[in-house]
Amino acid sequence: MANNQIHPTALIDSDATLGKNVSIGPYTIIGPEVTIGSNTIIENHVTIKGSTRIGESNTIGPYTSIGLPAQDKAHRNESTFVEIGNHNEIREYVSINRGTLGGTGVTKIGDHNQLMINTHFGHDVSVGDHCMVANSTTLAGHVQMGSYVVTGGMSGIHQFCRIGDYAMLGGYSVAYQDIAPYMLCTGYRAQLLGLNKIGLERNGFNSKSIQQIHEIYSIFFCQGLVPQKALDTLKKSLQPDPILDRFVNFVSDTNRGIISKV
Repeated sequence: MANNQIHPTALIDSDATLGKNVSIGPYTIIGPEVTIGSNTIIENHVTIKGSTRIGESNTIGPYTSIGLPAQDKAHRNESTFVEIGNHNEIREYVSINRGTLGGTGVTKIGDHNQLMINTHFGHDVSVGDHCMVANSTTLAGHVQMGSYVVTGGMSGIHQFCRIGDYAMLGGYSVAYQDIAPYMLCTGYRAQLLGLNKIGLERNGFNSKSIQQIHEIYSIFFCQGLVPQKALDTLKKSLQPDPILDRFVNFVSDTNRGIISKV
């Protein structure tokens, strides 16, 4: 625990594991099964309990709770987990619940994510890397969010839904089905608006790649084809490559259906 800065009012269990250069603020509580990586900053009034592993160089804001039991009536406080990667910015009042034995058993947050104020990550949720989850977004149990995803404030994702890489869900929206990669959806019952073009450009997609995604969008969503026929048409019409494969693999694995145009 070399060079750690721990406020005298913080309660750190003697069995907790801290890396180097960890900073822990006033009135924070760290439980016995918690592991915190080096160079992580934990502000005041944070609670971290359960079997929780937090990586390096994270910042965790005031009044955040991590590793508390799932909000699931079937959950009986079994030994389940939270895993958080590196370089995440976790702001005030965020809640990240443990997994359940009825799910994967672990709630996972990847690397380089920005989790804004009052966001909630329910049991067995999985979040990739480089996501921006805006204020008061709620991810219900078992939600799977890919990488480079953006959500607007006050949005919600229904349990068991998935959001593909480079997709965006607009503010004050609710996703009841899966959001395909590269797409922009919004609305009380979210509907497809088109490509997440600005997000794609910001993440380095060139004009040729965006045109390819537009072709995918046109074939799958705009020709009135049933999903399986649309997938078959995509495979016949476009050359296989990582952009197409990401879309096809995601859509092929859906259980709740894909959000489409009105």
